[in-house]
Amino acid sequence: MRDPIAWRIVRYLFAAYYIYVGVRVGLTLVGVTPPIPLKVSAESAAFQGALAKTGFVDPALVATYIASGGALPLHRTAPLGVVLLAPVMVIIFLTDTLLDKAWLWASGHALVLLALAWHFRAAYRPLWNYSSSPET
Repeated sequence: MRDPIAWRIVRYLFAAYYIYVGVRVGLTLVGVTPPIPLKVSAESAAFQGALAKTGFVDPALVATYIASGGALPLHRTAPLGVVLLAPVMVIIFLTDTLLDKAWLWASGHALVLLALAWHFRAAYRPLWNYSSSPET
């Protein structure tokens, strides 16, 4: 089944954004590009700095952004891309709304992800209808 063109455009743009961010942050981590200057509150900067100091959160984010962005363009793997991006989106939403007051940015990204999750809801149906009894 093919998506209507509007859904494909949304998926492609969302995927392109997260692939770009993943590659850009990855290049920053290996020292190829300078860090992206962000306008964030002191609290948000401290939170993000603490996450960066762990040494594993930023590489995990890079992998998640690239994997989810790579899965979103294909209709068959788009539900997986949504699932991979969901936990990261919760953190982005909470950080942007509670620490940075970036309601519009956070809400926009969260709404797009929720719309994609709703669009692909049939792909998640087996998760709720799972039965451990063998099929006959």
